[in-house]
Amino acid sequence: MTTTSQAATGEQTPWHALDTTIALSRLDATVEGLPELERAARRTRYGANAVRTRKPKRWPAELGESFTEPLQLLLIAVAALSAVFGELSDALVIAAVITTVAVLETATEMRAAKAIDALRQMTAPTARLTTPSGRVQVPAAELVPGDVFTIEAGDVVPADARVLSAAGLKTDESTLTGEAQPAGKSDTPVAEAADLAERSSVIYAGSPVVAGEATAVVVAIGADSELGRIGGLVTDAKEPPTGLQKALSQLARAVLVLAVAASVLVPLVGVLAGQPWRDMLLSGLTVAFATVPEELPILVVVLLAVGGRQLARRGALLRRLKAGETLGAVTTVVTDKTGTLTENQLTLAGIDGDPNQVLAVAVATQPPAGHGREPMEAQLAAAAVDAGVAPPVGEVAAFPFDPVRKLVARAHQQPDHTDQVTVSVAGAPEQLLPRCDLPPEQRAAVQTRVDDLAQQGVRIIAFAHRQTTGIPADQDNAAIGLTYVGLAWFADPLRDGVPQAAADLTAAGVKTIVVTGDHPATAAAIAAQAGLPTGHLIASGDALDRLSDAGLDAHLAHGTVIARATPAGKHRIVTALQRRGEVVAVTGDGANDAPALTAADVGIAMGARGADLARAAADLVLTDDAYPTVVTAIGKGRNISAQLRRAVAFYLGAKLALVIVLLAALAGGRPIPFAPVHIVLLEIFMDLGASVAFVAEPAAPDAMRRQPRPTGARFLDQPALYAILAVAATLTAATLPCYLLLTHAGTEAARSGAVLGWLAGHALIAWMLRTQPWLSWRVNPAFPAWAAAAITAGLFLSLTAAGRPVHLTPLASTQVATVAVVVALAITATYLLQRLLRLSRRL
Repeated sequence: MTTTSQAATGEQTPWHALDTTIALSRLDATVEGLPELERAARRTRYGANAVRTRKPKRWPAELGESFTEPLQLLLIAVAALSAVFGELSDALVIAAVITTVAVLETATEMRAAKAIDALRQMTAPTARLTTPSGRVQVPAAELVPGDVFTIEAGDVVPADARVLSAAGLKTDESTLTGEAQPAGKSDTPVAEAADLAERSSVIYAGSPVVAGEATAVVVAIGADSELGRIGGLVTDAKEPPTGLQKALSQLARAVLVLAVAASVLVPLVGVLAGQPWRDMLLSGLTVAFATVPEELPILVVVLLAVGGRQLARRGALLRRLKAGETLGAVTTVVTDKTGTLTENQLTLAGIDGDPNQVLAVAVATQPPAGHGREPMEAQLAAAAVDAGVAPPVGEVAAFPFDPVRKLVARAHQQPDHTDQVTVSVAGAPEQLLPRCDLPPEQRAAVQTRVDDLAQQGVRIIAFAHRQTTGIPADQDNAAIGLTYVGLAWFADPLRDGVPQAAADLTAAGVKTIVVTGDHPATAAAIAAQAGLPTGHLIASGDALDRLSDAGLDAHLAHGTVIARATPAGKHRIVTALQRRGEVVAVTGDGANDAPALTAADVGIAMGARGADLARAAADLVLTDDAYPTVVTAIGKGRNISAQLRRAVAFYLGAKLALVIVLLAALAGGRPIPFAPVHIVLLEIFMDLGASVAFVAEPAAPDAMRRQPRPTGARFLDQPALYAILAVAATLTAATLPCYLLLTHAGTEAARSGAVLGWLAGHALIAWMLRTQPWLSWRVNPAFPAWAAAAITAGLFLSLTAAGRPVHLTPLASTQVATVAVVVALAITATYLLQRLLRLSRRL
C-alpha cells in the first residue's frame, strides 16, 4: 500500500486528482471500511493521528536556559571569584541577582502558549467510523489511512481525507488557505496542479464543516496531514536572536575585558603609588566587581516588563519580553489579509436586479432554517426577512452545491398548480450565465458588470430560475434554459483604521507586503483599499516556488501582494527578507500563518478571532484584533528601544565614572573614595534612575516619522557611546574634585562630598538625557520623584548624623557650597555639550 507521504513528495498522483475507485484501491480499502484487525496493524505501522511535537518546556529547562545568557555567565564567574577571595557576602549578593533575573525571565516566558498543543485543540476529538461490522465512534487519534468516516454540519474534520460522496458539503478552510468563503466539496477529482484552496475533492484535518454531509476515506494522518505539515514547520522554525540579545552578548564580552583590565591595573597603579600590595589586591578585586554591571540584566528585564504592561494597556500582549525592543527596529511588516486586514466575515454588499426577485430566488435555493446554512446564505435569508420575502414551500427536489459545477438548485411545486414546478438556481456567474437564455446585448452587459465586481475582489453569486412541468432528474437537467434574475455580491470588509495604519507605517519607513492564501484579485483589491501602492503581484504559490532567491528578492518591495501562498511559501518570504537584513514583523490569524509567525523577528497574532496555533506562535497578541494597534505597538517598541538605550548608556556611563574616580584617587596616592557600602548605595539610585525613571518616558514627538534604525546597527552605537562618555565625564567632574578638595578635612568628609556630588550629579545628567528635558512633571512623575529622592538622600547623609553608620561625616555649609559649585559647573558643561551634539534626540 502507498504511504501517505508518497503523495506529498510527488511520487504518485496526488489524492485530489484521483478517482475515488483508484484512491480506495491505492489504500487497500473499500467503502465499507477496514476490519478491526487491519486497523490495528495499520495503527502499529503509521502510529497515532497526532502531529509532531516538541517536548513541552519545563521549568528546570527554561530556568537553565536563562542562566546561559552571556551576562549571566559573566556574573556567575564573578560570584565564584568573590567566594574564592573570601568575599562571601559579595558572592551571595551576586548569586541573588543572578537568580532573580533567571526567575523573572522564566516566569514571564513560561506563560507562552505551546504551539503544538494548540494544534491538538484544533483537531476533532472523535470520528464516526464506518466498518464492515457497522458504524462506531472512535477517538480521532486512532484513525489510520484507509479508514472511512462520515461528517456533517457542525463537525470538525478529523484527518485529511478523499471525499467518496457528498451532499452540499462545505468546510471552513480559512485558517489553512486564507479564503473567507467556505469551500465546497465533492467526490469529483480536480487537476493535479490545483492549489490547496481549489482541491475540492479533499477535506483537511481541523476544518469545521459549515454545511452538508459526506463520506470520506482517510489519506493522511498526523504529521503527513496539511495541519501536521504546518506543525512541522512551526517545530523546525528557529526564532532569530533579537538585537537586544546580540547587544547584551557584545556588552558581556566588552565588560569582561574591562573588568580583567581593571583588576590588573588598579593593584599596579596603587603599588606604584606606594600603597600596600595586599590592600591594592583587594581594591583591585573591588574595582573589578564594581565594573561588572550585575544589575543590568534586572534593569533590562524591568524595562521590558514595564514596557510590556504599557503595551497591554494599548491592546497588545507581549508574550516574549525581548520582542518589545525588537518591535522598534521593524523595517518590514508581512501581513495576512483575511482576518488581519479584513474582518474574515463576508457581508452582503449589494444586489443587481430587482432586489425582491433576487432574494426570492436566493432563499428558494437554500435549505430550511436550522439545516446548515452557510454564512452567505444566512446573510441573504436575513435580507429577505427584512424585505418581507418569504421562502417557498413544497420542495420536491434538491441538488446541493457542487464545487465542480459551482451551482446549487432546488425545485418547488407551486401550491395552486401542482403540475408546475419552479426551479431556482444560484452559483458562480461563469457557470450560471451560459445556462441562461439572454439576448447578446444583455449578456454582454451582465458580463461587464461581473468583471467590474471581480476586479473589486468581492464574491459574486448569480441567480436564475425557470418554470417546468416535471421534476428535474439531476442538476444538469435542472440548470438549463434559465431566466436570469440578478446578482448579489459579498465583501470581506477592511477592519476599521486599516488605511490610516498602512499610511502611518509608510510614514515611519516601514514597508508592507501582503501575503495571503486568497484569490489574487481579492488580495490586490484589498491592498488597494488599504492604500498600499500598486506593486508586484505574485498570483499563486506555484509562481512563488518557481522564483529563484534572487528573483524573489526583486519582488519583495513595499506594496507587493502575494496570493495563494502556502505556509511554506510564507515562511520562505520571511527568511528571504531576513537574509537581506530586514527586521520582519508578521501579522496573521490563521494556522497557515504560524510558521511565518514563529520565524519572524516579531510575530503578531490576532487574539480575539485568531486560531490557537497563530496565537501560540506569536510574540505579540492583539487583544482587540485592531490592525492600527500594530502601529501603536511598533511606536511603543521604538520608545522602549530608545529608553532602553538611554537607560543602558546612563548606567554604563555611571559605571565607567565609578572606575575612573577610583583609579584616579589611587593613582594620586589617596584612599579609595567609596567604600563598598557606598558603592551599594550609589548603585541603588543608579538602578532606579535607569529603570523606573526612564521606562515611563514618553516617546519623542517625531518617533514615528523617522526611518527605522539601520539594520545591523550596534545597540551601543555612536550616539550611545557619546552619551556614555558624557555621563562618565560629568560624574567624574562632579565627584572627583569634590573628593580631592575636601581631603584636607579627612577621609570621611571627603567621601561625604564625593557621595553628595555623585548623587546630585547623576540625577541632573540623567535629566539632560531625556528626549524632552523640560516636560511637565505630570507626564512622568517617576522621573522628578527619583531625581529629588537622589539629591535629598545625598543632602541627608552628608549634612546629618545619619551618615555616620556608613562612615560619612556631616559637612559644613562652606563644604556643601563647594560641592554645589563643582556639580553646577560639571552639569552646565554637559548641558552645553549635549545641546551641541543633540545627544538626547540622536539616542
